[in-house]
Formats: sequence, C-alpha cells, structure tokens
Amino acid sequence: MMNKRSILWNKAIQTMRRILLDSILIPVAFYVALFTLFGGDCTGEQVTRWSGYLLPIAGVHIAINALAGIYRRLWAYADLRDAWHVLRATLISTLLLLSANAAWSWFPDWPASVLVLGGLFFALLSSGAKYRRYLLPGSTVSGKRVGSGRNETVPERVLIVGTNSVARQFTARLSRNHQSALLNVVGYVDNDVTTDGMWINGIEVLGTMVQIPELVETLRIDVVIIALRDVSRAVLWDLIALCQKTSAQIKVLPDVDALMDQGYESPLTFRDLHVEDLLQRRPLQINQHLCQSLLRDKVILVTGAAGSIGSELCRQLCRFQPAQLLTLDNNETELFNLNLALNREYDIPVLLLLADVADKQRIAAVFREHRPHLVFHAAAYKHVPLMETNPDQSLRVNIQGTINVSEMAHRHHVQRFVFISTDKAVEPSSVMGASKYACELWLRALNAKSETMFTAVRFGNVVGSRGSVLPIFAKQIEQGGPVTVTHKEMKRYFMSIPEAVNLLLEAAAYGRGGDVFMLDMGEEVRIQDLAERMIRLKGLRVHKDIPIQYIGMRPGEKLREALSYHAEQQLPTPHPRVFRLKGEVALPSLAQFKTAVSRLERIPEQRDAVQFLRQGIFQLARQPFAAVDQLREEMAVSVDSLHPSDVPKIKPA
Repeated sequence: MMNKRSILWNKAIQTMRRILLDSILIPVAFYVALFTLFGGDCTGEQVTRWSGYLLPIAGVHIAINALAGIYRRLWAYADLRDAWHVLRATLISTLLLLSANAAWSWFPDWPASVLVLGGLFFALLSSGAKYRRYLLPGSTVSGKRVGSGRNETVPERVLIVGTNSVARQFTARLSRNHQSALLNVVGYVDNDVTTDGMWINGIEVLGTMVQIPELVETLRIDVVIIALRDVSRAVLWDLIALCQKTSAQIKVLPDVDALMDQGYESPLTFRDLHVEDLLQRRPLQINQHLCQSLLRDKVILVTGAAGSIGSELCRQLCRFQPAQLLTLDNNETELFNLNLALNREYDIPVLLLLADVADKQRIAAVFREHRPHLVFHAAAYKHVPLMETNPDQSLRVNIQGTINVSEMAHRHHVQRFVFISTDKAVEPSSVMGASKYACELWLRALNAKSETMFTAVRFGNVVGSRGSVLPIFAKQIEQGGPVTVTHKEMKRYFMSIPEAVNLLLEAAAYGRGGDVFMLDMGEEVRIQDLAERMIRLKGLRVHKDIPIQYIGMRPGEKLREALSYHAEQQLPTPHPRVFRLKGEVALPSLAQFKTAVSRLERIPEQRDAVQFLRQGIFQLARQPFAAVDQLREEMAVSVDSLHPSDVPKIKPA
C-alpha cells in the first residue's frame, strides 16, 4: 500500500511533466511569433542570439503559471470557463516581461509585439494541450462523444465515490449509453491510496474522500454519486457529512447485479440517498444450497405474512421454489397486495389465508387442510407503548396465538417451526418483551416433547418496518419539526428487513430444536445521532431549521437493548454472523402454562384489568404456575406502582 510520501512523489512527477511540456511549448510559440513578424528576414546570427532570450521568458511564464495554480489544476475534464486561468496567467507574464524589457532592456532588439504575440501563441498551444479531449474529433469525455450531435444540454458534472466493481461497471456502461450526453464524470475519489492518480475507464482517481468538499468547489461538481460497498456505518456517516458541506446532490448507485439487469441501452439508474443507507451494513449472505435443500418443494406457512418482515420473508421463500406458500394474516388489504406482488414476480402457488392466530379453531382448520412442512411464525403485536395500554391483546395474539400455532404444528408433525422473537425479550421492561420471552419458554418446553424442531430468532430494530422510528422522524421533518426523541442517550441496534429474513432462513437451516439464535448486530446507534443525520440529509440545520424535542421515555422503554442474557453463552454456527444461544433455564409445565394463560384471559372481566394483566404477563414469563395466585394477593396494588420499571427483570434460572 502506498504511503503519503509516495503519493506526494507521484503528484510531483505529474507537475514536472506539465512544466516540461510548457518548457517545450514556450520556445515553439515564440519562434512562431518571430517568424510571423519577421518572415525570412531573420539571419542565423539573430536566431542564435534570440534563442538566449527564451530562458528568462520561459522562466517567467512557468513561474507565473505555478503561482496561479495552473499545474495543480485537473485539466482532463475542465470546461471553457477554466480557460480564463490560462489567459490570466499569460497576461500577467506578458505584462511582467514588457515591464522588464522597458526598464532593463532585457530584449534590446525585440519589439514589444514579439512578447505579446509569443504570449498569445503560448496561451493557444497550452490551451490546446489541456483541452485536446474536446478538440479532437470523436474523442470522449467521460463516455460522452464530443461532436456527436447529442449534447444538446449541458451535462451534469459528476464525482464518483469509490473505484470498486460497481463504480467501474457504471462508467463502462455509461460510455456506451445514450445517457452519456447528460453526465460528465469528472473523476473518482477513494480512500484506497493505491488507486490515487490511476485512470479507470478513461477517468482519473483524483484523491481521497476527505478532499470531496475541495474537489466539488474547484471542479464545479453537480452530483456526487456514492458507489461504496461493505463499509461501516461510521465511514458512511463521515462521507455523508463531507458531501453535505457542498452544494452537490448526493446519489447512490445500485449494486452490480442491478446494473447488469439494466442492460447497455436502458437508462442507468441511481437514486437519492435514503436514511436507510445510513444504517446499512454488509449484506448477510446465506448458504443458498442449504436453504434450497430445506425449502424446495415444501409447503410453507407464514403467519403475519402481510407485515414488514412477513412479506419480505414470503418473497425470499419464493426464490427457493416451495411447492406451495401459505400466507396467513388478518389484514385483508395488505394480504391481497402481497398476493399481487408475489404473482407478478414468481410462478409459485400462493394461497391467501385470512385468519387470526388467536382463533384456535381457524388455525386448526388451516393445518388440517394444508399440512405445512415448515412454519415461520411472524404474527405478533410489536408496538411497545401500545401493548402497555392494551396488554389483553398482547396476551391474546402474542402468547395465545403462539400457543395455537405451535400446538397445531406439533400435532400435525411439522418439520420445523421458526418463531420471530426480539431483543426486547431480554430482561424485558415492557409487556411486549415479556410476552415474547414467555413464548420462547413455551416453545422450548414444547420442543422437549415434540418431533417438531422449534427455533426462536432474536434481532433488533428493523429498518423500514411499520411504526419504526425512521418514518416517524421523516414525517416530523417534512412537517417542519420538532423531531421528538425520548432520551439523549437512548441507543438501539438496527438491521435491514433483508438481514432479518436471511437470519430467519439461517435459523431454519441450522436449528436442531429448542434453539435461540441471534445476529451479530454490529454497533449500537444513538437515536439522537440518527435524528440529527436525518435532518442534515434534507439539507436542513439541526435546532435552527428543525428543532429536536426530548419527550421522555415512554412506558416499557429502556435506554439500551441486549440480544442475550448474561447467563446465555454465544456459540458459533457455520455462519460468522449468526450465533446460537445456550443457557440453562427452568422450563414451565405446558399444562400449567396454558392454565395460567386461560386464567389471565378472564382478568379483563374484572375491575382494574389493565394493571393486573400487565403484571400477570410478567409473572407468566417468570413463573406461570403462580401468576394468578399472586395477582389475587395483589388486588390492592395501584396502577402507578405497576409501571414496568417497578417489575423485577426476568432472568433465566
């Protein structure tokens, strides 16, 4: 890898080449001026004497060019506005030479017209060398054929961040695409210093990312296109911060596969930068062969299929050619829309099942009629504050719904059952988190008595899911603020929906029954930092254009989440970013668990139902056989004293 000294040495060599070129052009220009003015009247003695004048003339012109920054400028993609810098330097040099000649008679037998005409010829020759790409017929500028008759509008000047396969594929295709008349790729920047000064597809690598603000200003860049892959969030955030210091638009290139799909003549697409890009991590690659052997020609049931994760899961499952995909949800509109999308993209038998997982008879009928081989259970209520005030629905859907679906899977000898859990199930402070942990305990207990392999998967916040913080912030910014943040120090893990789905498929493949899997979520993201970056992404100023308001933590929320208990050991799997969790925990009796749930379902008939149900769900996750008895002893407890922060944290025994 080249060090800084090597880079400076290469730049010095490039400057010396330009000076050497001028040292050749200056004598040529002045000889042409002499013979233009004197014709054949010049004697050999005069030519010899005049040749001695060329050294100070060249010295003055080269010195002024150096001071004017002519040798530091990037001329490969300059436009006619840059010619002024050459003319100005030549004018200053000519005036200095005329003044020196008048004061000290440097060139006693030369008229002033030689200095003026020689300077003019030098300016023309120098400009011709610098603008040769524009002047030569059929030459190309960033893939745009000059003089082809297609350049009816001024092309946008583009700087590409990255020199990887995506960037190279883009510039290569641009040279053969009709869009080339609209885009003038001025250069690349890349933090890989080994590429500095290189030419890729006829375009120069101009420097590193830290130079973006300077390059945008000096080269009048209109658009910065990001073509980076496999970079950390910190690097991407720093890059966006640099780009936001400029007036240039920020765009993002698709991946190589998307470029290949577009074809040479179809318009090359790049999109606006989304806030999801700020949270993107290196894609999670799955074992395609393993998943193919697991999913192909199988009947697969997905509950909660119309949700954010469920719908993406259905799309990914269709790629593996199942015999039939059963999509179950209680949202008729979104279920219908999902069916349209799947039928448009895949030739897979898809059956729509409008059902509520809490409806035991309906779920039993689904399993009896369709006999699925695999079940992905994504149906659940997930919004933490909503479940704090509606714990009966968390009990009905999250817990009873899981019991219904898992029992039917057990009775009908389903091969594998994958349950979608959450990081909020770890030491839960919310009803939603406690309900998910209770389901984990239930499934592990059921697995011990079943042929079906029951597996749970925990992951953090999903970018782009319904009700997530990103669309909320986006709407608040669009409305002019304020952006509401619960706490300055609140942090969360984030993952994309494709990452979540890939993890589910890995869990289905690796699960041996009674497993809990987690994903390497990378670095936590501070919610306030995310809000500030979203504001800046719109070109607005934090607190000046869009204020941030701190509203305090809501019931059930924690400052930080975790994906495993301290007592749980993280064991490796064949995938480096997927871990199996191992920890001893006291499993409930299935009969006692169901009895406790049944008794809790009758609590809404009593007074003060909400507070007792909330505590009942926490008790269910800790020791379900004692839940109702403890509630009866605590009937006098007030609503305030039952805030989730007062409930003991659940830990594995």
